[in-house]
Amino acid sequence: MKHQPLIFIAFTALLSACNGAWPASMEQQPAVQPLMMPRPTPVGAVQVGGVEHLEDRQDDNDLINPHPRDPAQLALGKKLFGYHCAVCHGADGHGNGPVSKVFPPAPDLRHVSICARSDGFIYGTLTAGGRAMPSMREGLDAQDRWSLVTYVREIQAAGCVGAAPAAEAAPAEAPPEAATPAAAPDSDKQGGTP
Repeated sequence: MKHQPLIFIAFTALLSACNGAWPASMEQQPAVQPLMMPRPTPVGAVQVGGVEHLEDRQDDNDLINPHPRDPAQLALGKKLFGYHCAVCHGADGHGNGPVSKVFPPAPDLRHVSICARSDGFIYGTLTAGGRAMPSMREGLDAQDRWSLVTYVREIQAAGCVGAAPAAEAAPAEAPPEAATPAAAPDSDKQGGTP
């Protein structure tokens, strides 16, 4: 009986430490709820590991390949190209892979339009995906994707093919007589089509 005041004081101190919520349960603790978005990355944060996130493949357009072009880099790129890219782009990179028999063909990696792209754009395409190309960021880390960029440049070293896209020419002005409604019957007399 003489220990009752001590037990009461200890119980009161313990209850006040729990803010009156006794017994504490898991429901009362802060938790990330299902389907909630992860917290946004702080401004200026530098990625240490994990998967990078790009909204568009042009977000990395100005990046330069940070890895030296050496035989080990090329060997890794060639191996990864055979595993991940050759099914669409073909072993030679001309877009003639087996998938091209069923789906629209993948672009020729030696085409002048792709040769003109920056290393960062090709890396961004591997990371974020392209028009019909899926993203490769889940299966390949950053160094693997840069190895693929190095190997694509090796494929392009044999020379680029195709014609450069022609600059869009301004439409030529129509002759003044063809623009007027009175000129329409004259074109019928000359054998033109309406």
